[in-house]
Amino acid sequence: MILQESANPDAPVGVFIHDLSIRFGEQVIPLEALDLDEVLAESELQLAGSVSGKVEEGARVQIEQTWRPFLRQAKTVNQIESASRGRFRTDLKLHNGVNGLKISAVGPDGAVLDSRSFELHYKGSFREWNETIFIAFFLAILIRGLVVQAFWIPTGSMEPTLLGEKRNPFTGQLERGGDRILVSRFAYVFDLSLDGRLPFGPRFWFKLPERGDIVVFRYPNPDVNAPPKDYIKRVVGLPGDHISIEDGRVYVNGVYLNEPYIAEPPLSDYATRVPDDSLFVMGDNRNNSSDSRFWGPMPLTNLKGQAVFNYLPMNRISPIRSFPHPMQPARPVDQQG
Repeated sequence: MILQESANPDAPVGVFIHDLSIRFGEQVIPLEALDLDEVLAESELQLAGSVSGKVEEGARVQIEQTWRPFLRQAKTVNQIESASRGRFRTDLKLHNGVNGLKISAVGPDGAVLDSRSFELHYKGSFREWNETIFIAFFLAILIRGLVVQAFWIPTGSMEPTLLGEKRNPFTGQLERGGDRILVSRFAYVFDLSLDGRLPFGPRFWFKLPERGDIVVFRYPNPDVNAPPKDYIKRVVGLPGDHISIEDGRVYVNGVYLNEPYIAEPPLSDYATRVPDDSLFVMGDNRNNSSDSRFWGPMPLTNLKGQAVFNYLPMNRISPIRSFPHPMQPARPVDQQG
């Protein structure tokens, strides 16, 4: 509540308004004692005060209340006839926001003998709950879109690193739930477009992923009308890299990659060059993974973040670590000479 008192400099000598107070429930608060930053949570109030001095018969107290609903100003005027012994009281109903109050002592001829002005700030419980829910929703969207996001692993394309859901092939009964992971949306890029939901939102890059990082991205479906799907794979090639698969081994720019995390070596040979605006990604379960070998490079614009933590099931709680690729000779030692 913000109090702003002002006396009428033209008031007749000896006529003044004083002892102003408000009551709600059993609590009575003098206006002079109000905290300047206080916001009232009660809308039904009783205002009381006194008028002293040379008050003529027929004088009255006038209370003007103003507020701003829907960006316009509304106003009510409450006329109180002179009360016994100069005391007056009236009921007030506050409106959400700032309520301006002006209390005037008015003579029989309509002249203002004295006045006091102040403001009361009121926020109803309905509005407060709405604001709380809105803020919580906004923060949830902000955190999910810009900081961290939870994902579920439904398939086995990243096994044995990340486990997918497993069902009995005969009964269909669920035998194992997929891993639940957290993805850092802040690892590579600060995406104010919220995955393209806000076309005008910029994307600020911190760095490119590194080979061996596990990333989540939007599947680059050529059908623009298809519902979006999120994939998780391991980065194998960076922009400009030459990728080849020969005899079950992966080479980047002619250099063999040591990959102890894969389920088994890939069965088919492959070769490509990664475009400058893309990554080459593959699942750790090389022979059971839909990845860049089949649908092409993954555009950097589709990148969502880096998988950083496995939080469920309980027995698999652990950080998800990248595997930096220590480069090996162009061919494994056991195949040379």
